[in-house]
Amino acid sequence: MDHDTTRDKDTEENEIYEGAHPELQDLPLPATDNMLYSILNSLNQNIADFHAYLKFKNYISDETLKTELLKRSMGIHRDFSALFLHTKEELVFIHPELLEKAERILFKGEAGTDFIKYTCKMGKLIDDYKTTLYREGYLPDFKWNFMSSDI
Repeated sequence: MDHDTTRDKDTEENEIYEGAHPELQDLPLPATDNMLYSILNSLNQNIADFHAYLKFKNYISDETLKTELLKRSMGIHRDFSALFLHTKEELVFIHPELLEKAERILFKGEAGTDFIKYTCKMGKLIDDYKTTLYREGYLPDFKWNFMSSDI
């Protein structure tokens, strides 16, 4: 009996089959807090790498520099899109102007845009967005916790 026939036979017995890997159905969804921290860690790493490449651009070949900056810029865009889509629903009524600005910069997409200037603009918006998330209590402000614990 080949694999497809066996799978069809098993499906007839159980009558529950959803997709090619039924064992993946019972995986729990990731916790929201862990997801936000994961996205923020990746975002912060990509921003730091982007600025490091800009700082040392005189020591790197133009081809390597453009490739690495584009990778980091795309990573920043991806991570900020994930953060934005993950937290947008909660902030719609609290900060609509910030969300409109974020949507414009994330989903505008023009050909020929200077991606370095675009990413720097996005970096400023990301700082404002993260500040808003901390202020609204979606993320604990570790700096404040450290300062208050020292007192």
